[in-house]
Amino acid sequence: MKKIRVAIIGCKNMGSKHFKCLRNNFVEEVKIVGILNSTLSSSISKAKELGVPYFENLTDINKRKVDAVIISTPAESHYEIANYILEKRIPCLIEKPFAAKEEECLLLMKKALAQKTEILIGHTENYNPAVIRLKEELANSRVLSISGIRTSANPGLKQTHIISELMIHDLAIVNSLAGIDFETAEVSKSANYRWDEHAVVQMRLWNKTIVRLEAIRADVPIERRMRIIDDKNNIYKIDFQERCLTKNDEVLCKGGDSLVNELSDFIAMLRNKKTPLISLEEAKENVRLCKQLESISHI
Repeated sequence: MKKIRVAIIGCKNMGSKHFKCLRNNFVEEVKIVGILNSTLSSSISKAKELGVPYFENLTDINKRKVDAVIISTPAESHYEIANYILEKRIPCLIEKPFAAKEEECLLLMKKALAQKTEILIGHTENYNPAVIRLKEELANSRVLSISGIRTSANPGLKQTHIISELMIHDLAIVNSLAGIDFETAEVSKSANYRWDEHAVVQMRLWNKTIVRLEAIRADVPIERRMRIIDDKNNIYKIDFQERCLTKNDEVLCKGGDSLVNELSDFIAMLRNKKTPLISLEEAKENVRLCKQLESISHI
């Protein structure tokens, strides 16, 4: 079987995780043909560290050299990079969020359709085995409430709002479980934090589901949990770090690898034209919700 030639654009935090996951789990199916960072010196040093080639610039990436691209750059650059890659008719995996704005998502969706080229959006937590099992459990139930907290020990001023950068993981899960069209929404933060560090979102969806999510990006312990109650009074709890799901305190599943699942879905899309777990429409709606909530946070 011919290996899929993959380039990674943005081989730093999440890009490095993709690199490691591909090398450790998909060596028989994928060949990493090069990486590209924001500067040439960074590309050279990272390529040397990883023992792979590098691309000097975006225009070096074309179908003669590459079969697929993983885009793991800041959200603000997703549109420009993905638009170029799609123009070359190269399928891509774009790490969440889809793009920085809903309008950019729509343009990329139109470009993908016109070029007949596939895109997968990397909402990694939706590939968490605990989340996948939860969806199966809730197939015949209605969700009454969802609450969660997600922290990241990553202090320092950030360009991207914490809702789009961190809370989007949990908002995407809310969307897949109950939708995201809200009747009311409130967004607040602690006076001790900036808006790039902390946010609390409380929503009442039109289907009556109550949602409360909190995100903290500061020098704090890592905590990533979610609690879901359905209309049969079942209480589900997810520990995202352990990839553990409990139902009324009974363990339903534990362990697995979210990123392996995501990359398996990407490879299946490339080889078999499989429809990805998260549709582009759903990913676009996740961006729309983030922007709505961010606008409320500044009112």
